[in-house]
Amino acid sequence: MDRNTLNGDLTTGFRKLKSDILDKGLCTGCSICTVMCRLENIAFDGHPVMRQECASCQLCNIVCPRAGEVSRNLQKEWDTLDRHAIIRSARSTDEGILKVCQDGGVTTSLLWYALNAGLIKGAVVSGVKDLKPIPMIATTYEELVSSAGVRYSPSPTFQALLYHSRDGGSNGRNHSTKLGLVGTPCQVLAMRNMQMPDMEGAILEPSDSIEFIIGLFCMEQFDSKLTEYLRNKMDLQNAKKFKMTKDGLIINFADGSKALVEHAEIKRFVRSNCRICADFTSKYADISVGSAGSPAGWTTMIIRSEIGRSIYYGALRCGFIAENPRSPKMQVIENLSGKKMERSAKSRLD
Repeated sequence: MDRNTLNGDLTTGFRKLKSDILDKGLCTGCSICTVMCRLENIAFDGHPVMRQECASCQLCNIVCPRAGEVSRNLQKEWDTLDRHAIIRSARSTDEGILKVCQDGGVTTSLLWYALNAGLIKGAVVSGVKDLKPIPMIATTYEELVSSAGVRYSPSPTFQALLYHSRDGGSNGRNHSTKLGLVGTPCQVLAMRNMQMPDMEGAILEPSDSIEFIIGLFCMEQFDSKLTEYLRNKMDLQNAKKFKMTKDGLIINFADGSKALVEHAEIKRFVRSNCRICADFTSKYADISVGSAGSPAGWTTMIIRSEIGRSIYYGALRCGFIAENPRSPKMQVIENLSGKKMERSAKSRLD
C-alpha cells in the first residue's frame, strides 16, 4: 500500500486491518500498529484493540508486515544488499554473556559494542518475565545480558518504542535518541515499512530513532498457550534455557537436568501467521544472526549493509567478538530457508 494515496476511506483503516489480518489469525503480535496510530487509539492486549473511533489514516495497514505486498523499492534495495552480503561465524568473548546466551552471544555483544562506541543510546530488545517476552529498551550491560537468549513466543517489541516516544520530546515524541533494534523477520519488515521514504523523502516517525537492525533467524514462533501446556507437563520454575533443535524443544534446568519435548507434541502451537511467512533469515536486517550453519557455541552472521559491516568489524577489532576461521555451512541455511518458503507457498494456497 502506498502511503502517498491516503484518502481517509473507512475501508482502509483499522476495520480493514481487523478484517484482513486479525480476524484471519495473521497478526504477528509485533504491536507496530500501536506505535503508528497518531491518535493513540490502538491498544495492545495480546493483539491490537481499537479503543476509539478510527480516523482511517491507513498507517496501520501501511506498516503491518502481513498487510499487502512488500514494497518493490524495499525489495530492490535489500536484494542488492543481500547479493553482496558477508557471511561469517563468530561468538562473544564476554564470559558473562556466554553464560546466558543461546548460542554464541553475538547479538548481545554487538549491542554492547554499539553502546560503548556511542553509536546508540539503547537497544529495543525482548526481556522475559514469568517465561513471557517483555519489550524493553536496554541501556546498560546488565539489561542487555538480562535480554539474552531466544523467545519462542511473540513479543510486542514495538511497545517499548511506543513508551520511549511518549516519554520525551515535543508532543511526547523523542526522535533524537538513536537505538538499535533486535527482531524476528516480521518485526524487521514492519520497521522497514516504517522507514520507507515517501515521495518527499520523509520517513514515518518514530522509525528515525532506529540506527540499525539485527534480525533473527526464525522458522516459527509458538502461541503463548504452549507455556501453559508445558507448565502442566512439568515444573518450569527452575527452567534456565529453552533451545529448539532438530529433535524438538530442549529445556535446561538449574540443576543441570534436561527435558525434551518433541516437535510432534508442540507443532499444534505454531502460530498460524508463521505458516505464511517465507523469510527465514530476516532478509531486511542490517545483520542477521542465528545458529544454523555454525558449530555449537557459535553464531552465523549475514552482514548486508554498510552500518552492519561497520558494527561487525568494529566489534571484532575492539575484541567484543571473535571470528571463527571456518565459514558457516550455507547449505544448512539454504535448506531451512527453502523449507520455510515451501511451507509459505503451501499455506497461501490452502
